[in-house]
Amino acid sequence: MRILFLGDVFGSCGKRILAEHLPEILSEHAIEVCIANAENVAGGKGITLNILKKFHKYGVDIVTGGNHSMSRPEVFTETPPQKHVLRPLNLRHEERGEGSTVFTLSDGRKIGVINLCGRTYFNEDLECPFTVAKAIAQHMAVETAHIIVDFHAEATSEKVCLANYLDGRVSAVLGTHTHVQTADERILPKGTAYISDVGMTGPEDSAIGMKLKQVIDRFVNQAHVRFQPASAGPMLNGVILEIDESTGKATAIQRLYQRYRFKS
Repeated sequence: MRILFLGDVFGSCGKRILAEHLPEILSEHAIEVCIANAENVAGGKGITLNILKKFHKYGVDIVTGGNHSMSRPEVFTETPPQKHVLRPLNLRHEERGEGSTVFTLSDGRKIGVINLCGRTYFNEDLECPFTVAKAIAQHMAVETAHIIVDFHAEATSEKVCLANYLDGRVSAVLGTHTHVQTADERILPKGTAYISDVGMTGPEDSAIGMKLKQVIDRFVNQAHVRFQPASAGPMLNGVILEIDESTGKATAIQRLYQRYRFKS
């Protein structure tokens, strides 16, 4: 199974990249399932129902989130509920939405996706991602051997520890949140693919998505200004995974880092 996982899609820039380029990427790389983290797509925080529908139109099958997922909770309170859009599973006492899903391909094959948030440096009320991940992975394994974990976390140490904790239990543990793609992609000894951070799909000429001048002003002058999403330097970050059909073990992980110019 060939899976494309896109790093945090940020603002209108990231959305436009998907609109103009995702279909060709899916075709070029023979992608069978596309997963995208989109907790920052709606003006930098959350995702709306309208954007979610557009994502599915562009070719995204499953949408994951992070610490900003509940900034726009309407996507998780729709009746009937939206399918295959996730918020972190370990948000304590959160009844809205789902933190995991099993997606069925047109040929009947299945893939499980788990969305988790790290606890290091976060203020949210979060359950332990290690124990939560282990329990849901065991439950999911009854239905499918193909399991992808989006671990939305600050600390690289927490990410690499979770990946090793789950090695052999899931197909991949993919870090998100920092918006900077790391160069440590690898397959762990028991067959779990790992990267500390997939990166960002959005404006490269920015401070992790926001306009540089405003963020620099905050650092230099301690100015309390409202950050605005940037738009310059369209960039797509992601990873392509190859997963063995019979075992669910990863056989390859390849980084994608592409720059674009928007069509007029």
